[in-house]
Amino acid sequence: MTFEEFSLPEFLLKNIQKKGWERPTPIQEQVLPLALSGSDVLGGAPTGTGKSGAFLIPIISRLASEQGEGVRAVIIEPSRELALQVTKEASDLCEGTEIECGAIIGGAGREAQLERERAITVATPGRLLEFLRKGKFSIGNAEVLVIDEADRMLDMGFRDDVTEIAGSCASRCQTMLFSATLEGSGIRHFASELLNDPEEVRALSGDGVELPEELKLRAYYTAGDEQKCQVLVKLMTTTRSRSIVFVKTRDRVALVRALLRKAGFEVATLEGDMSQSEREAASRRFINGECDILIATDIAARGLDLPDVATVYNFDLPQNAAIFTHRSGRTARAGGKGVSVLFVLKEQIGLLDSISRYTGREIEKRHIKGVCAEFPSDEGAAGRSDKKRARASKGGKGGFDRHTPDEEKKPHLKKRYRVMKNKGKPDFAEKRRKKAEAAEKKARTSGSERPEAEPQA
Repeated sequence: MTFEEFSLPEFLLKNIQKKGWERPTPIQEQVLPLALSGSDVLGGAPTGTGKSGAFLIPIISRLASEQGEGVRAVIIEPSRELALQVTKEASDLCEGTEIECGAIIGGAGREAQLERERAITVATPGRLLEFLRKGKFSIGNAEVLVIDEADRMLDMGFRDDVTEIAGSCASRCQTMLFSATLEGSGIRHFASELLNDPEEVRALSGDGVELPEELKLRAYYTAGDEQKCQVLVKLMTTTRSRSIVFVKTRDRVALVRALLRKAGFEVATLEGDMSQSEREAASRRFINGECDILIATDIAARGLDLPDVATVYNFDLPQNAAIFTHRSGRTARAGGKGVSVLFVLKEQIGLLDSISRYTGREIEKRHIKGVCAEFPSDEGAAGRSDKKRARASKGGKGGFDRHTPDEEKKPHLKKRYRVMKNKGKPDFAEKRRKKAEAAEKKARTSGSERPEAEPQA
């Protein structure tokens, strides 16, 4: 299938070609005909699947073919970075038209955002809701509403905010909701509140998330932070490539930054408490090639469009498999190749197996001689005690199977310590016998000692 088959405006086809999009991605093939017909859409699609194009193309096609005023399409994103990325993509696709695109996000000047209403407005919930409540902004004419990364919205506590924003749109507004996963009652209930008889589409396979075909998954068994650092430096020294290193907290960002700078690497960092200008500066350094390594917390796991990322390092494993897929989605994008590397501690082997089941992908287990050990051969016994592992190594199965059959058992004679040492309760029968013998002996002795009677006269 090609984009020409969807009867799109000529300018839009040219702009799609300029972006290098040769053919629709699977999620675009499913969403475009539904969205172009005006249906509400419930889409299950992780990052890196072409999701932005799936909702931007029908929005721009609709706005170009019909007249309207004010804000005509509202796109809600969970983060500033993602909002700016979608705004840029929308502007590229609208090139050569009078359709204006703009962002309303926190951390930026309010006056510039309120200067005029853009036909396509991409916003984060907090700042947009502030403008709506103060009566400084109107979306009452909006014909299309998109809620992107809906699962992330719920995680961040934006449910009520998004619902209130949706209520400010036109009553017959076409609504599209996208989420990395559609499993769970939370996202289903959220969608039922916002969508009207939606068409459901998925870029998912089975119970897990469909990762890019050219993405390789590799894991290294590490004993702690020191060994993680050694493996990270070894891998980065061996294969110099544009990389993102994901960690759990700001403190961990500082740890890895100091380590890599000491090893001679130029790095940029991205963390949650940075101002918008600091975030943009860090992303720009990485995009412009001033450094090839970006260290980030999970604030950057979703939405950032960072080109030519070859490797993602999970220095700290994520809390769950879904977050892992979003991290890994930063590489192997648009048919490219990439590697996602996991550093696994002993107690995290179970999580590694969970990620493999969730994604439906085999994770290659590696080691570096002299740097880190191989994964334990008996992975199921990794968390058991040495005593239990020793028992398992003898072929026992545990439970009833480990007992000796009755026919092989030897008779067991119970020995009492007090019997062997003549201690404990006295033997009354023996005492009575000894007492009787003593009395009898005394009686015999008394009889022999009595004087004989004198003969009578």
